[in-house]
Amino acid sequence: MRVMNFLPADYTERRGRRRANLVCLALAGVGLLILGVFGALSATQALGVASLRRAVEQQYQDVGQQIEQLKELEKRKEDLVHKVELSADLLERVPRSHILARLTNALPPDTSVQVLVMTTVDVEVPASEVKASAKTADREPAAEGAKSSKKKRTEKVLRREVQFRLNGLAKTDVEVAEYIGRLSADPLFEEVNLRFSEEFPYAEGVVMRRFELTFRLSLKAAEVLLEPVALVPPAQETPADADPGSDS
Repeated sequence: MRVMNFLPADYTERRGRRRANLVCLALAGVGLLILGVFGALSATQALGVASLRRAVEQQYQDVGQQIEQLKELEKRKEDLVHKVELSADLLERVPRSHILARLTNALPPDTSVQVLVMTTVDVEVPASEVKASAKTADREPAAEGAKSSKKKRTEKVLRREVQFRLNGLAKTDVEVAEYIGRLSADPLFEEVNLRFSEEFPYAEGVVMRRFELTFRLSLKAAEVLLEPVALVPPAQETPADADPGSDS
């Protein structure tokens, strides 16, 4: 059966074009919508990655700060352990108040102590020397191990010693020499040495002698304290009392 079309040909052609344009616009809209969705997803993912990176960087910073704090705590711990060992080592041999009393009582007239620094050091000594001194003095574990070893005389062991650095002021070098002599005569101290002695402008028109001494605690400090005579140093006070009379 033949269908008769009474519509003009140009009308039919224009209607086809409009349909094609609408289809193209719909396809373009769908494509733009898909691109928009993908763009939004990409932006969201980028923001998530950026926030994750910031979180990771912040974690790295926090961990770095924790590591620095841990290092600082370890350093403080080492300092505290060193101070505890220093105090314990000193208290095992002689009280600190006793040392200060000895140093103060030995001061000649017109002489004063400004700074007193106490440190512990590990010194290498022959094992035979440690063995000889271990009978009357307390030794470190390393020294006790060396005492039981009798095969090698040339073996070196570590021995902990308490050393002092003293800075003071005196009127002349005579007082400095007198102070060195008194400390050298004290059995509580050993190896008293003068590092320097120089002029120091103490006040306007007054010149003093600034000096520095180094010495160490005797290895027989515990034995010295057990002696009744060592507790009261009359030998040190006699020269101090005799000095004013000699000057007059």
